[in-house]
Amino acid sequence: MRFNTSELASLATNSLTRFDKEGLLILTERQSIFWRTDVKLECWCKLRGNLLFYLKDKNPKSSVAGVLVLENCRPSIHNEEPEADGYVFDLEFKDSPSQRIVTHSAAERLNWVRCIQASSNQQIDLQIKQLEAQIAAATAAKRAESAAMGNRIDQGLPLPATVCHDSWPASTEAAAAAVEAPFEDPELSELPICETAISCDSLPLDSFGRAPNPRVVCSVLQPGEDYLWTQHARTELLERTRAPSFLCTMRFLRSAGFQASSRLRFTVYDVRERVSLTSLPLGHAEVALGVIQDTTRLRLPLCSPSGECGSITLTSWAPEAATELASASGLDRAVNGLTQPTQPTQPPRSSTQFFQQATEGSARPKGHRRTQSLPPKLGVRLFVPQQCGVGHVCVNPLQHSYRLQSSLGADISVLETLLESRLCCAVPQQLLSIWIQREKELLQEISGMGELNGEWRWRQMNLLEEHLRLLKDYSQAKQNIQQLMRDGVYYKRSAVKTDESLEFLPVNLHVQRMWAQNDALHRRGVLDIVTVGAFTRHDAKGRKCGGLIKLLQESKAWKLEQSNACKVQAANDAVQATKQLRKEIVELMSQLLQLATQRSARDMMPLCNEMINKTQTLLNIWEPSIVEEAVTFIERHRIIEEPDNEPMSPFRKITQQLSALELKSPELEDFATPVVAPPDLWPRGGQPLMRSNSWHPSNSSPSSSLDINAIDSLQHVVKCYNAHLRSLEQQQQQGEPAAAAAVPPQPQCELSDEATYQSLPPSWEGVAGGSSTAPVQLIDLDEMVRAVRKRPQTASFLDTKLMSSSPSANYYRPTEEPEPLDLTQLNIEASVMCLVSKLKFFCGRSDSPAIRLRHPKVPLKREGFAVAPQQTPDVIAAPDVIVEPTQQLKLDLAPGPLPAPSTASASASSSAPAPPKKGNKFTDGLDLSLTTDWVGELRPSMRKLRHAMDRLLKTARLMHSVQRLQQDVRCNRLQASIMYRRDVCFSQALTALVSALMVRLWGREVDVAYISLLRELGPLAYFEGLLSLYGSETDMWSDMCIAIEDLSAVSFTLVSAGQDEVQPMPRITGSRQALEVLLPVPEHALPANGRSSLSFKITPVFFNIGINEKATLGQTREQQRSNLDNYLRLSQYFSRYRKLGLNATCAADADASVSEWDALQSLLGYMEQQLRSTVSKNVKVLHLAEDACRLMGGLRFTSCKSAKDRTGMAVTLEQCRVLVREFQLPAKQVPYVLSTMRSEGTRMDNVFKNIGKHKYAFNLPQVIMLPAMYRPPVGAYGKAQT
Repeated sequence: MRFNTSELASLATNSLTRFDKEGLLILTERQSIFWRTDVKLECWCKLRGNLLFYLKDKNPKSSVAGVLVLENCRPSIHNEEPEADGYVFDLEFKDSPSQRIVTHSAAERLNWVRCIQASSNQQIDLQIKQLEAQIAAATAAKRAESAAMGNRIDQGLPLPATVCHDSWPASTEAAAAAVEAPFEDPELSELPICETAISCDSLPLDSFGRAPNPRVVCSVLQPGEDYLWTQHARTELLERTRAPSFLCTMRFLRSAGFQASSRLRFTVYDVRERVSLTSLPLGHAEVALGVIQDTTRLRLPLCSPSGECGSITLTSWAPEAATELASASGLDRAVNGLTQPTQPTQPPRSSTQFFQQATEGSARPKGHRRTQSLPPKLGVRLFVPQQCGVGHVCVNPLQHSYRLQSSLGADISVLETLLESRLCCAVPQQLLSIWIQREKELLQEISGMGELNGEWRWRQMNLLEEHLRLLKDYSQAKQNIQQLMRDGVYYKRSAVKTDESLEFLPVNLHVQRMWAQNDALHRRGVLDIVTVGAFTRHDAKGRKCGGLIKLLQESKAWKLEQSNACKVQAANDAVQATKQLRKEIVELMSQLLQLATQRSARDMMPLCNEMINKTQTLLNIWEPSIVEEAVTFIERHRIIEEPDNEPMSPFRKITQQLSALELKSPELEDFATPVVAPPDLWPRGGQPLMRSNSWHPSNSSPSSSLDINAIDSLQHVVKCYNAHLRSLEQQQQQGEPAAAAAVPPQPQCELSDEATYQSLPPSWEGVAGGSSTAPVQLIDLDEMVRAVRKRPQTASFLDTKLMSSSPSANYYRPTEEPEPLDLTQLNIEASVMCLVSKLKFFCGRSDSPAIRLRHPKVPLKREGFAVAPQQTPDVIAAPDVIVEPTQQLKLDLAPGPLPAPSTASASASSSAPAPPKKGNKFTDGLDLSLTTDWVGELRPSMRKLRHAMDRLLKTARLMHSVQRLQQDVRCNRLQASIMYRRDVCFSQALTALVSALMVRLWGREVDVAYISLLRELGPLAYFEGLLSLYGSETDMWSDMCIAIEDLSAVSFTLVSAGQDEVQPMPRITGSRQALEVLLPVPEHALPANGRSSLSFKITPVFFNIGINEKATLGQTREQQRSNLDNYLRLSQYFSRYRKLGLNATCAADADASVSEWDALQSLLGYMEQQLRSTVSKNVKVLHLAEDACRLMGGLRFTSCKSAKDRTGMAVTLEQCRVLVREFQLPAKQVPYVLSTMRSEGTRMDNVFKNIGKHKYAFNLPQVIMLPAMYRPPVGAYGKAQT
């Protein structure tokens, strides 16, 4: 009673207080005068809730002596028999000494024990839970009996503003919300019945003469037998006022079950304490919704048991078709800034209109908006925001509306909407498919090298183990995401951000949309902000690694120490370039075939020129010396033969089972040829596998049939075998240290020494962890082959298992001899010559001779290799002519007269014994007038060119695997861990970016200026970070820097969405180095020049300023350097943006355009000054970047650790700043509006969706350390999970 003595004494002595139990008790009180002693005190006791008051004597009206708080205590009876002083029971406290209490009878003791047991808060919470469960069960039974009419209120379902959509209930409130049945989202642009603003007057004072802290709660009466009142909406909390006027308004929608006959109750509460929201009802008023709809202003008396206690005024806006027709014809153009003046010249291109389309020539009525102090104006209009097609890309909207007043007295209508993105799981799933396919390719590369000897076998198995681990992790993550998609989950709660099974999903991804309109200014606009958690890989144990920046720096330093590291990167880049060029050449051949079908010779020549250029680039990628070095390495260390009577080695069993995992290649071919059933990778007889020569769309998913259990089992076998090899190597090094220094190449006769490597260890128990007691066995290959046969025969044309013996296979077989590089290049050149000659023949140049190339060297058969049947090179025989190897393919395809014979042809004719025949060998014998099937003539040359490019890709992959094998094992592990972390961060970043682009293209108007911006420059993407460079957030900031930087390499292409496509889904293609995202958009969002697609890249900038208490302790040098680098990128973007002159075409006049350029220029100049200053927590940098991004029509992202607390403060502040700049909101009202949005807006709904509580995760010291503009209101923060 030290802090609230007077309040407790008043409660205990008040005659109106109802106590749960009263009576005489004998307490043992410890007193200390000269020494401590226990004194028995018989006094009158009163029990109220969990407070047990004991008075000074036996008189019930005496003063209070003390109070016992009955929390964390348990009453217990140790002795049923009476003692000398009476019947005793003890109060046993958790962290305090027990209290001895004596009664005069056994019945009285039992009653006191029961009352005390039922008085604790824990017992009351348990009773509340039981009652809630009973109510939920009764409500569910009633729902099952009622007819399904889509009426949420009739079915007892909650309204959208009070629902928490998630699949991880973390508390009682969240669990109760999750139990509720799902419902369909209302139309975002649905016309409400009416919108109501509330004010009160003459509210009563409390007993101390203080004005109340009012809040109004609106409830609706549910029809049925029970007639329950369900809360629909509430206003914000105002302090110490008898005549409040609330900013929050209430909307009544037909989709929520409201009708004119719906009964509403408005209850006014006096909130006595803001932290716990302890409140007392002052009075209520009931009215039908139809009465509110018919009147613009309704004043009702408040009823209470004590009589009248003031009045409540309901000011309503109902839609009027006569006045709204004109406003529906004008739309804002929010291209470069938030808003621009409405221009009623073009109707909105949207699937949802305001009310109906306006006729041409309709005029906008003029009118003056009066303040609420003036008499109400009749015919006040209700404005509904146009959401366009945002419902196609977002789900589960939560909305809050406000009515503000501008400095001129006009009404500012504001509607906040919180949306979940449909792409939260779809984008990471597609990325994982690409990365899974990459791991399959690398597995095929390693297994295609064949079995190596010596230490290289251990390195080979180590690479296989690493790629199998990554393949399993990616596959498991994809399977988890697919399960979430089936469950209908569209966001990842911040409470589970450390869950490794969902780490590829962005944390708390939402779209925050604010629509505002000032009718007096004829101005309306939309502000979209994507809020998402930091792009990082959260560690459940809190371990720090420094982030991607530090890891990449360490990797770079490691590569400088390794001589082979640069070769590995160069080989990987060359493989990717070969794949990309091969894909582009195949696409060109497809276009040529289409033109050949139309017999359009003129259009075919430019494509030929482009194909020749790409072919020349393809031939110059690889250095012959490096390729020959890799081939020599394979010849030296590969184990060639294995006797048929010997058991198959573990490596060959493992690689054989890799083929059974259906490791498909991602390249799809348009020139499919019949494929015979190939033998196994290690042929030993047996039945042939199935054959396939077609690709089916159902098999387009790279991991559609991937068995994670099979991968896990195979990985464990590889790990055990790898450990076995290491132990053998260690034993050999200990036994023969001199021989271990150098491993000479093993001849064929010494293969018997490899016996220990060619057999599995007798038992796998205790190896590599030894967690499993049963011995691990390899997967039964025969069962997997039988399972493959049972599947539908619709495999891919480039399935590596089916194409291993085909000329167009993408990987060498382990026993196949690599083809010499010069022979492959000759085949490519010859195929191109043949194809070009036929194209020139179709153009009427039949006498044009073909350019003769060098005579290829005869490839030498290497001993021990099983040579696969090679295709005869498509070259022209010239026995007496030798062309230098450096000569490149040069063809003249320019239109005009026939070219003169080339120098090579002249030299060939001079040295040949007989004069060469004039003409072209490829086209001799063809008659243009008789040739009708152009496609049939071109297809063989195209097929030969494709097969030659496939053999070049096989050689490239073999060289890449050799370089990786020679790299240090620790470097491979470091690079694998960095790549995985980078993939996690990039997946989160790309998901947020694609969601923002889809919301911009579907949820806003796309005009010619914005299309020009996409085509010429690409949009700006501004990522705002609120992380502190201290502790774990340093790693998050580092990861975000790299992830955002990686976004600049992604290419985006707009494609037309199908007319029946309700939920447009982007499609991601390419590889890690060259990703392309195809964005489906409506028809009006595509260019009007007839082009079916539009490609662009974004310019990402990332500015971070820490604002919490850790920012004071952290280092800001790296943050300042990063911000300056991003400022340079922003200023360069502004320079290119200014050259486009988009503002000049969109503004109403030239003067306004010039002023905008000047404003942007001065804004960036001031921003540079702020960046170079040393001010701590300089949030002005963020505000200036927000304004610049908005003026240039960029995309906005705001992030903190979980996108919940600090992000909520930043987003609401930006909304208020926009209202001040664009809609003339008075600056003096900003604190009030800011507090209202933070306590009652959608950001508080976001907090509840994540943690199940309406509290921001701040404590009082943290709030004090925040900048003043970022502090939450009192009562809106407290102890909560971050």
